[in-house]
Amino acid sequence: MSESRPWAAPVARGVVVAAAAAGLVVGADRLGSAPDATPPSGGASSAATTLTTSYCPGDPFAGGDDETPDVDVSGSVDAHAAPADVLEGVVRPADDPGRITIDPLSKASSGVPRDSSTSGPTDVSDDDLGSDPLRVRGTGERAPGLVATQSLTATDGDVQGLAALPCTAPTADAWLVAGGGDKGRQERLVLTNPGGNAITVQVDVVGAKGGGSDGPGRSVVVPAGGRNVVLLDSIGGTAAPQAVHVTSTGGLVSPAIVDHHLDGLTPAGLDVVGPTAAPARRLVLPGNANGSGRGIVVAAPGDREAVVQVRRLSEDPARSAKVVTVPAGEAVDVELPLADGMRSWVVESDEPVVAAAWTETTGAGERRDMAWSVATPAFGSLGGAALPRVPEDVSRRFVEVTAADGQAQVDVLVSRDGEVTTEELELDDAHSQALPLGDADAVWVRPDEGRVHAAVLYLSPPGAQTVGAASVPLLPSRVAVRDVPVVRAR
Repeated sequence: MSESRPWAAPVARGVVVAAAAAGLVVGADRLGSAPDATPPSGGASSAATTLTTSYCPGDPFAGGDDETPDVDVSGSVDAHAAPADVLEGVVRPADDPGRITIDPLSKASSGVPRDSSTSGPTDVSDDDLGSDPLRVRGTGERAPGLVATQSLTATDGDVQGLAALPCTAPTADAWLVAGGGDKGRQERLVLTNPGGNAITVQVDVVGAKGGGSDGPGRSVVVPAGGRNVVLLDSIGGTAAPQAVHVTSTGGLVSPAIVDHHLDGLTPAGLDVVGPTAAPARRLVLPGNANGSGRGIVVAAPGDREAVVQVRRLSEDPARSAKVVTVPAGEAVDVELPLADGMRSWVVESDEPVVAAAWTETTGAGERRDMAWSVATPAFGSLGGAALPRVPEDVSRRFVEVTAADGQAQVDVLVSRDGEVTTEELELDDAHSQALPLGDADAVWVRPDEGRVHAAVLYLSPPGAQTVGAASVPLLPSRVAVRDVPVVRAR
């Protein structure tokens, strides 16, 4: 196996395009959120951003075609501004008053909202999920470090489970991994176009029959300010898990996969999965826990097979979990060993691969739910996530922080009803640590030294009446006006 490489170059055309009027950031990381600047020695803090924009897909089952199941969904989009305690030493917010707004994309203003003389609330929620995607926008002092998450719960019928994913900025190039070859399993790709013009999106599938760069694909037109839903089974079949490559022309797109499973007559889980990291020889996937089953899907999109080693990171010394060969143009579902506690996984390969890990939990009546954990970018300044409201039975919530690239010292800042508590962590290289979050409504991780990966995991206790599982990655937070170095105050 060749020597591991750092993260590959960004996928969104390799350039950062700041569109201040629209509040969009293209490119610096492959998950579609704002870039994280690596603090150089002796650098100076940059000016705080005054506009942050992200998008959520809405109810993925609303407004579908005849093949879309009729699902009764309840859910919300929750957004939280970073308090001063969180931004301390990272960036000083602007003195301008600010607002957080959550609007249906079809009704969202095309201009920059005007602020009044008084800042609005530090957190905003919208419980009206429908077929219209939602735009989350923070302005003025509410913009730096703003986090937003969409969550939904389905409790009746053939589709049941908990799903959550961060709202992100759109991109021109994204990879997504989800699904499986089980009977009764379906995957739908939801494509959101936040722009004012229709765009063309190319959808290519790796892992299906004849997959790879010359394999199954489809060109899809997504209307301006709207979305399109593609049944992936109609592109790549249902025989195997799939990696999906989404590229857009004429504008940007926010993609997500809806993965749901019916095992005979028993609902077997639901998740809505955002983009994972672009193909690389080294990937880090935080936020995966033991349940009734766990595994990792690895796809080799190139024209050569990949020899892949999967390592387990936790509070204990790192261990090799599996070594597998992934044929070119295929995806392999690798069964992972069951062990108590949260884990991060490091995927190292001699050829670029994409990956996402899954966990399954079982409740009363053999009902199950699943959660997908994506490969995330490392950050050295600030990363965060809003914590969605979920059924009371899903009582276990944790944040896992992983140092996969050297030692790290971090502050974990947890918000509960507007009060922020801080816990300091010291992590050795190739180790991770999980902290319980209880009833927190948002969490940020602020490295003082080093770079880390992080994710939040929701997992119901074994045998719970309402079974649920979800993994939400902590993405690099948008804090600066431009992608220039940000340093901590000493």
